[in-house]
Order: sequence, then structure tokens, then C-alpha cells
Amino acid sequence: MTYIVLFALVFIGGPLAFRALTASGPSPRAFRRLALFTALCAATGLTLRYGMAELWGQNLLVTGAGMAFIWGGWIGVLAYGAQALRRVDPGLRMRRWTAVMGAVGTTVPWFGLASASMIAG
Repeated sequence: MTYIVLFALVFIGGPLAFRALTASGPSPRAFRRLALFTALCAATGLTLRYGMAELWGQNLLVTGAGMAFIWGGWIGVLAYGAQALRRVDPGLRMRRWTAVMGAVGTTVPWFGLASASMIAG
């Protein structure tokens, strides 16, 4: 059951979060907002991971929140890259391709989790 919830979260929530982050045009304000979002998510996730190392893997809330923030940072990086490409080429074709590739990219952590689960047992 846990894997089904995680699967739905990753394959539905990730692309929706990416879409929300790239909804505005590639303006300087949008770049600053994405940079701030990405930095805050990454810093929070890494603080939970390494600042509370004794709780990592033992406390579900710390581990889950840390992973969620690190994943949010990953989605922010994808959105930043998509907006940079859209700034270079503002055409509809680039907007579509970056939307597809970004949505697919948000699901990459799922394959890592599934691979680790297969290897572990």
C-alpha cells in the first residue's frame, strides 16, 4: 500500500508541482522565485538529512520530510532549467518539450526507490 501511495504522489504530484513552478513566463522575477524555492528546499532537506543524522531512517517524519524537501529541490532545478530553455526559445514547441521532459524528470526518484527496493529484497 505504501508503494501505491508513493507511486501516485510521484507520478501525479511531481508533474503538477513542476507545472505550477513553470506556469509563469521566464521572467527575471520567475528565475529569482525558482532559485529561492530550490535553495530553500535543498537546504531544508539537507539539514534534515545531515543535521538530524541520528534520526534519519529511524523517525518516519524526519526521513519523509527530508526526502520530500530534497525532491522539491530537484523539481526546482528542473523548472529552472526549463525556464532557461524557454527564455532562449520562447516558441510553443520549446514550451511543449520542456513541459514533457520536466514532467518525466520529476519521476526519476521513483526509479531509484524501486531499484533500491529490488536490490534490498
